[in-house]
This record gives sequence, structure tokens and C-alpha cells, in this order.
Amino acid sequence: MNEKYLYLKTIGSVKVPILERLCGPLNSILACKVISDNEYPVFAFEPKRNQYYARKIIEKLVCTLPSDCEKLIGITDVDLCTPVLTFVYGEAQLGGRVALVSLNRLKQEFYHLPTDDKLLTERLLKVCTHELGHCYGLFHCSDPGCVMYLSNNIMSIDNKKSYFCVKCDEFFGSRNRKEKRGQA
Repeated sequence: MNEKYLYLKTIGSVKVPILERLCGPLNSILACKVISDNEYPVFAFEPKRNQYYARKIIEKLVCTLPSDCEKLIGITDVDLCTPVLTFVYGEAQLGGRVALVSLNRLKQEFYHLPTDDKLLTERLLKVCTHELGHCYGLFHCSDPGCVMYLSNNIMSIDNKKSYFCVKCDEFFGSRNRKEKRGQA
């Protein structure tokens, strides 16, 4: 059986080192590889909102999956939205292979505060793990400490942990084992 990887892909001016810092913690879920792509997703820009439609970016990422890719998380610095939400920190294909996360509102500078790379990395890890959970079929959790808890503001991201609660971890583990058996 060929080994499958979690790919982290830069989109826009995101620097590779921030993705490399994520690989350590995310390796506990799936071995990581990093892809750099400096192209901005201009095709997804919505001028009336001055934001980018997350779904359009995800649809393009689906078409560019490496052959050894189990899951891919695109990480961008543009502000993301959906047709019904003012903004999103990230979006994923539920039970799919691709997720997308934005650094834009995770940065302290967005809130007119000094840069804090450690906090940015913690927030990014939480949002990436959350979206990866969706890719494995997890829904939002009612436990505010669980990484799968719905975060609609930065404080809820800061207040939750970077890992699954017992209930979500049990579901994730059983789901992940089923997927691996299906590939064998």
C-alpha cells in the first residue's frame, strides 16, 4: 500500500515556515508535506464584498490533488466568505479531501494588536484541525473546549483546545480506521 499524506498548500503570500510549524502537531493525525503556491485566487474574488469565496477555491484545489494525497488544506492570507456568511476562518468538504483556512482574521494585526507569531500558529493549528475533522466526517461539537466547536469569533478559537474531545476523538479514530481499511 502506498503511503498517503496530508498536504498543506500555501495560497498567495503565505510563507512556507508557518506551514512547516504546523507539520509537527498535525503529523499525529497524518504525515505532512508542504506545497508552495504564490498565485492569488483572483478567480474567487467577490468585489462587492472585497473577499474571496471559499467554495470556489476549494473546487480548484480538488482538481490539483497530488496522487499520494489523502487530505489537503489550502492556507491563504485572503479574507474568506461564503454566500450566506459574512466571513469564515475556514471551510471544508464534509467527508471530502480538501479544506481551506485563512490567516487573515487569525492574525493579531487584524484586531489592531501587535504581531504574535506563537498565537497565530496556535490559532492556525486549531482551525486546520477543525477543518480536517470535517474532511473526516465530523460535525460541530457542543463542547466549547473541543476543537470541533463552532467558532464564529476569535475568542471562541482562543478558548478551545487544539484537539478533539473524547466523543469526537472516538468518532475520528473509528472513521479514520474505516477509511484506511477501504484503501487496503
